[in-house]
Amino acid sequence: MISAVHSQWQLDAPVLSLCINRNGDWVALAMGDGTVRLLPASDEAIEPKTVKMHEGVSLSMGADADEHAFLSGGDDGKVLILDPELSETTLLAEHPGRWIDHVASAPDGGLRAYSTGKTLHVLNEEGGERFGAPLELPGTPGDVAFSPNGKRLAASYYNGLSWWWTNAKEAKAETLEWKGSHLGLVWSPDSRVLLSSMQDGSLHGWQLSDGKEMQMQGYAAKVRSMAFTSKGRYLATSGAEQAVCWPFTGGGPWGKAPLTLGGTEGRLVTQVAPHPGEDMVAVGYSDGMIVLAPLDGRMEALISPPHGSQVNGLVWNAAGEALFAACESGTVQLFTIKSVRKALVQTS
Repeated sequence: MISAVHSQWQLDAPVLSLCINRNGDWVALAMGDGTVRLLPASDEAIEPKTVKMHEGVSLSMGADADEHAFLSGGDDGKVLILDPELSETTLLAEHPGRWIDHVASAPDGGLRAYSTGKTLHVLNEEGGERFGAPLELPGTPGDVAFSPNGKRLAASYYNGLSWWWTNAKEAKAETLEWKGSHLGLVWSPDSRVLLSSMQDGSLHGWQLSDGKEMQMQGYAAKVRSMAFTSKGRYLATSGAEQAVCWPFTGGGPWGKAPLTLGGTEGRLVTQVAPHPGEDMVAVGYSDGMIVLAPLDGRMEALISPPHGSQVNGLVWNAAGEALFAACESGTVQLFTIKSVRKALVQTS
């Protein structure tokens, strides 16, 4: 089989997570040995830079409010900002003896949030508490996420969610109740719909304007990866043998069947990554297989065959010209649109 891989690295530790900065020009890999590996989000085949950040491991890592940096929370109680160009870290907060379970940042205004236990800290650009004091949650959060416009902040927990207006003078929580353990959060691109993945392998969501609820069921496993496609037409999700894409046009997903992509028996989808500009979703599986699946019904393209290690991370760069995939075993692959097209021509 002709490979569509442009470059590949075999790292010496398991990959826990993969993320990209807001500029879309650097990717960061949180590793099982406590380091973070950095790669430019381009077609450059250079060795990853290694940065030792936490005394243990990064429990949560994502794009920072600073568009070129990363935000990380560790099991050493530290919240760190990582500059990928300088490979330097800045200590934002520290809670000795506690774990920093979740971190998040707003795309506008410089707000950052992190959780430790049932306490949620929301920091302003200067590093002070945005509401004067931390927020106490009803339970330990499953996730923390700012809306795409930065005007709301949400936290999930057992039996529901809470959200706050970030520009309010006082922290007044709005609550959304639904029985069960709420895990990951995703906002619609217009910030009007908030959804959470559930411990029981389902999704539950709310339309915030009127409180109208939606329930998506039928998954074989917990949904650990979910993201809206570029125009917000579909919500692509993992957790089944196919990438399940719920329609969000024409009034929303109520009463509509999902679009399914890239289905094969005997393996589960673990990661989905919609292309930033085209109607296409990269789909990663539990055995390492990766396909590119168009949303218009055309056949998907196999770009990485199964190799036994599940895909733990999948991200496109800002231009949509490079796709990075990270597997649990430490294998990191870079695909470019050019390398994929070349492979497809050679196999046709």
